[in-house]
Amino acid sequence: MKIKNHERDKYGKYTGAARSAVIADLKVKLNQQQSIFTRITSTQESALKASYSVALELAKAKKPLSDGEMVKRCAMEMAKSFGDEDMAKNFETVSLSRRTVTRRIFDIHNHVDGKRKQVMHDCKYFSLALDESTDVTDISQLLIFTRTIDSSFVVHEELLKLVSLHNTTKGTDIFNAVKSVVNEYYGGFDKLSAVVTDGAPAMQGKHNGFAGLLQQSGVDCPILHCIIHQEALCAKTLNFSHVMDLVTKVTNLIRGGNRSLSHRRFVAFLDEVSAAYGDLQMHTEIRWMSRGKCLERFFALRTELPVFLEDSVRGDTSAYTRNSETPNFFAIWPSLRTLPHTSIT
Repeated sequence: MKIKNHERDKYGKYTGAARSAVIADLKVKLNQQQSIFTRITSTQESALKASYSVALELAKAKKPLSDGEMVKRCAMEMAKSFGDEDMAKNFETVSLSRRTVTRRIFDIHNHVDGKRKQVMHDCKYFSLALDESTDVTDISQLLIFTRTIDSSFVVHEELLKLVSLHNTTKGTDIFNAVKSVVNEYYGGFDKLSAVVTDGAPAMQGKHNGFAGLLQQSGVDCPILHCIIHQEALCAKTLNFSHVMDLVTKVTNLIRGGNRSLSHRRFVAFLDEVSAAYGDLQMHTEIRWMSRGKCLERFFALRTELPVFLEDSVRGDTSAYTRNSETPNFFAIWPSLRTLPHTSIT
């Protein structure tokens, strides 16, 4: 009733064209007010989207989460350099504090994890690849990879989870960790078609290992070595210790111990002659795949190495040069080339 009285008292005096003009003016003012709210909402949505985008890029690049503020300052300075003060103000509205970036990353993780669980739940079959290793802090890390196939024959491969084993790494510990993850994503082992492992006793043991416990739980599926570990075993069956010993000794002569000057001269020499590689690579038994990279570079530099040893390394290096030119030394290379690429690289 009050609204009607207000309308009659304020606008009752307007009739005809005057009334139409007043109504049109009121509509324009209303649209202007609504556009202000729409513009603010659009800016807020863009700022939120930018915040998530920057957080994702920081996570991909493995940068500190506190770098978000630096990214924001850089964006504002770039906008000002182009003379776009409005864009600089828009960048200023983007929230990129350390805590905000942390929340954004957790939100992204939860979203991706939810989609992954849906894909895993809808699959027809899945297989697992397991690998247990110790990190630099002496904590055992169990990596669980999965491959799924759905009703449309679409294959998905994902790192399902990284599980830290803080206590023992027995077969029961591995089995319980894998069982917990599989129950979370698949609801059980019903769709499991195969498992590949790194071949450790805790994995392959028939009674107390993961394989034995899995079969004892009623799961009947093939349990195999991972392909990459098959290649490692194949490489170890080749008797080429005489090759690795010579390669290691020559590499140590050039860049081992306190030979910084010799190493710098070697790098400069390779650059001068435009060699295939710019340096030799050190070999370590812990990371067995480095053996192939070390051998590949040594073989590629087989013509430059004798020249450098003869001219720039103190002492008698003729023995190394002679041994590197014997048929026994080169006989191993065709065998290496026939192995799968990942076993020697």
